Amino acid sequence: MKHFLFTLVFLSCSLFTEAQTVKYFKHLIFRETPYSETKGRIPLTEEETKNVNHFKLNYDAQNRLILIEYQYNKNLIDLSRSGLLDGKRALASKTEITYAENTETRLFFDVDNKQTTNGMGVFKEVYTYNKKGKRVGLKYYNKNDEPINNSWNIFEYTWKHIDNNSVLETRKDKNGVNVTMRPYYKFHNVLYKFNDKGLLLSMNNVDKRLKLINDETGIATDKATYDENNNLINFKFFNAENKPSVGSFLGTAGGFATYDKNGNCLKYATIGLDGNYKVDKRSNDAYSKYKFDSIGNLIERSNYDINNKIQKRRGVVSVKYIYDKDNPLQLLKTELHHTLSNKVVEDSILKNLNSQIEKDKLVKDFNQLLETLKEHPTQFEFIDKEYYEKLVNIQRDKLKDSMTVKEFYQITSPIVTSLGCLHTRIVDTRFFRTPQKYWLPLIVWFEDEKMYAINNCIENIEMNVGSEILEINGISSSEIYKTLKTTISADAFNQSFYRGDLNVNFLYYYHSYFGFEPEYNIKFKPYNSKKVITTSFLIDEPAPNYKAKLNNKPRLGLEIIKEKKTVIIKIKNFSYFPRGRQNIDFFKETIDTYMKKIKDENINKVAFDLRGNRGGIQNVPNM
Repeated sequence: MKHFLFTLVFLSCSLFTEAQTVKYFKHLIFRETPYSETKGRIPLTEEETKNVNHFKLNYDAQNRLILIEYQYNKNLIDLSRSGLLDGKRALASKTEITYAENTETRLFFDVDNKQTTNGMGVFKEVYTYNKKGKRVGLKYYNKNDEPINNSWNIFEYTWKHIDNNSVLETRKDKNGVNVTMRPYYKFHNVLYKFNDKGLLLSMNNVDKRLKLINDETGIATDKATYDENNNLINFKFFNAENKPSVGSFLGTAGGFATYDKNGNCLKYATIGLDGNYKVDKRSNDAYSKYKFDSIGNLIERSNYDINNKIQKRRGVVSVKYIYDKDNPLQLLKTELHHTLSNKVVEDSILKNLNSQIEKDKLVKDFNQLLETLKEHPTQFEFIDKEYYEKLVNIQRDKLKDSMTVKEFYQITSPIVTSLGCLHTRIVDTRFFRTPQKYWLPLIVWFEDEKMYAINNCIENIEMNVGSEILEINGISSSEIYKTLKTTISADAFNQSFYRGDLNVNFLYYYHSYFGFEPEYNIKFKPYNSKKVITTSFLIDEPAPNYKAKLNNKPRLGLEIIKEKKTVIIKIKNFSYFPRGRQNIDFFKETIDTYMKKIKDENINKVAFDLRGNRGGIQNVPNM
């Protein structure tokens, strides 16, 4: 009998262990309402969690979340070590979740595993569910199981499901009085709209008929945008007529955030209607900057005005957090810096890029270039010798006592391109060695000598896809186009090739000719708008994650548009030499995978996007 009981217990424990699923994430998705599920963003493997801060999420056999822990090296750590805009507001270092019939209860524990209140000052949360398993309510309690208001003066939430992706929220305090979503955010009846992934798309202040109404500050809607990692990257306010508006407790038109590759928020800013910085009336600054160490600890924060000058808060210009190098679990001290260092640190990379070269060396290199061009087998096939020599003399006279590499490139590149030979070109290889934080933050497309943004890679969120770029650092886009054409080698001066090459390699040509700057000023018109906006962009340290995407596009890509039953296969080029070795098999296998997916998805329309494809090797076998 004892043996029989032991066996039952053993089997029960085994089933319980197997029933649990554990997932790891660097961060949690931002939550504006407690109705939203707690979900992770930027997943990690268990191996990758070693020596980095992370969230550990446990799920039961029914895929219900039962445990949330914020850890470093399997130790509970304080939530304040994580970044801004994490969905951690209503959590603690450890959050236990239990389920009963139609209820979900959350309890909270500190780093010592002792029961405590969460970030909203609540000891216990109790959700209620309807018969369909959807959340319909939430109440808060203290350690004596008595009703309590959270830090936003809310005791009870009630949710009414409008459709699959919309929920109407109302709130009451413990005295039964209806309250706004926050004491300082004056939305009353809030219609939340979500996408199919559960990400919050908008908060809408509505009346009893679900009609948009403005709050006392003049806004009715708060719309959010996310990147591919589910990082909240910007939000904008609109009035009841769906027009961009200034309002809310911020007194701005919205805001944006930039992140590093690990999902840490590097900058949080508020903006005006033109997308440029606007001071947040609640904090009295335009943006905040944050720094993190390799583990994921927040190590510094500071605040700035619209002119990028650091601000004082209660006499403090920056706060630094110092951790024990041998034991990163231990926060040693918090330093409050009241003054800025008078020492101005010169940017060594920009200094090197703009270093001067003596004239005798310039003349020597200039002459060497001319001797090299003489070896071209058909040097004067597309240019008259007399005109070529005249061009050489004009450019030689531009040599000064000392010049930068950029200036020398401006003089010599027109000589090289005058031969009209695609395979004869002068290349400034420094571009490929210059960190991406120094690059102009734009991906552009030229059409009829006009320049358009094909991706919003600047911090001004008014620059949408299709925005026309009018000027960069005071130079018109048409002048930039004409100038850069003179630096591009094209067979027989093929006019369409100039535009095609610029559309693929704009950043290289731009920086080789115009160089690198600590600040870029850009004038543009948003798509379908006559409004002209001028904005500035400072290089940042560290560089935001999106800068890494500027010139790092995959050679092959697949985009599925399900509603149109269409697939777009993007092929950047036909050359495949990873790690220096030819790999045609990679190309074939990838295309075969795409074709199988198309067949499995029962898609009957396929488009090949070859824009910017400049060909490749000759011996590509038949597909």
